[in-house]
Amino acid sequence: MSIFSSTSASRRADLVEQARKGFVERFGHEPEAVGVAPGRVELLGNHTDYNEGFVLTAALDRGIAIAGASREVPEARVTTLGRGDTATFDPQNPRRDPQALWSDYVKGIVDQFNKIGANIGGFDAAIASDISPGAGVSSSAALLVSTAQLLLNLHPHPLAGDPMALAKLARRAENEFVGAPVGLLDQFSSVFGREGHALFLDCRTLAWRSVTLPASQARILIADSGVKHALAAGGGYSERKAECDAAALWFAEREPDKNIRTLRDVTPAMLEAYAGDLDPVLEKRARHIVYENKRVEMGAEALESGNVAAFGEMMSLTHESCMRFFENSCDEVDTLALTAIAHPGVYGAKLSGGGWGGCTAIVHHPDATESLCAALTETFTAKFGREPSLLPTSAAQGAESFRFA
Repeated sequence: MSIFSSTSASRRADLVEQARKGFVERFGHEPEAVGVAPGRVELLGNHTDYNEGFVLTAALDRGIAIAGASREVPEARVTTLGRGDTATFDPQNPRRDPQALWSDYVKGIVDQFNKIGANIGGFDAAIASDISPGAGVSSSAALLVSTAQLLLNLHPHPLAGDPMALAKLARRAENEFVGAPVGLLDQFSSVFGREGHALFLDCRTLAWRSVTLPASQARILIADSGVKHALAAGGGYSERKAECDAAALWFAEREPDKNIRTLRDVTPAMLEAYAGDLDPVLEKRARHIVYENKRVEMGAEALESGNVAAFGEMMSLTHESCMRFFENSCDEVDTLALTAIAHPGVYGAKLSGGGWGGCTAIVHHPDATESLCAALTETFTAKFGREPSLLPTSAAQGAESFRFA
């Protein structure tokens, strides 16, 4: 099948069917329900979420489906179809497993549900995915949110009626149980995704709005570098968060009347006034975050006025900032981004996600898709001796669950 032929709806239906079939093969009977959640692409707002700044994101038409059924036995059995692994654990007392990190995301959701009184009992589940772990499109958030959707279906709870509370619970699971110090961007995107739209989120107030991302003018290409990153294992993410916190504290000590809590509160004028006094490394980190917040606001305004080219320029400026100031990219991701930016019909490109690997997000005119894929493959293969994984995609619907008939 051509990579250009599948629709978002049919791709999700195929993924759900994979999870259903996998469940039947593993457990010998039909599942009761399924939770499905998309990955996401960070369009603008790199590392701004835990700095209480702004982000512009979109859910993708690829993600994770987890089909499941309740058990009378107080035991959970969860199998992942891609890896062929099965994790077995006590849902009333889930414990981390260093040898099966993927299962910690499922256990983390169970742990959080228990903490809010949902009292999760035994269940079986099978996980199907069409996104690659470590590619930078947040397969972890998709697994967290899809698991939450399944469990809410099997064990109804008022949380089902509060999407933001669900996103926050998924974030807590990743922060507290898995040990990854992520912000809310990934979980929010997976829960609130809207087909044909990007999402603008204020990570401090949690106010958000959808912004049209017209498929007739612009498509998204995810170029996976093949370089894996693991936020829970470090990979630079925790270090950058600590540097941002240190920079914010430095400004707060010098401007005690400004109520500076995070780099969200540091203005460009303040940054330039103090830049020469700040530690050079912290100055670079602050410079990226302070101006990235401005790029998010300008990018959202550009999309709302129909100026996709101006939005794309903000994306490319963000990638330059990641290379120069936040230093969270890598040669493979840079090659994909810079090749794309130079290609006709491309509006903009940048790394997406935590960094140090993962993927490049490219927004381009629909007519440029095939030639862009060819150019990226040729350049990347010549330099690294292997082809990148290219995923033409679009802004898609967020998480959902339903019961099988």
